[in-house]
Amino acid sequence: MSLHIDVDHVESVLVGNEWHTVADNSFDIDAYEYLHEDYLLQGGGQYGICASGFTFRKAQSGLRMAGPLTAIQAVLYRDAS
Repeated sequence: MSLHIDVDHVESVLVGNEWHTVADNSFDIDAYEYLHEDYLLQGGGQYGICASGFTFRKAQSGLRMAGPLTAIQAVLYRDAS
């Protein structure tokens, strides 16, 4: 059995005990890093920090939220079938 979650169908994400509504199918997962101009400050995976991260645009504010994948407590998504 697989707990298949299609990122194109994620509608809300639970982070820090708060549900955040995802705008316009903007939820995505990839490696993440912190930059200052073109200088890499922190790469995913350095110092034991999870290299896999998430990002999405919040429906309420239009701001982009991002963090380590391990910060996600749950996702609310439409069944793709």
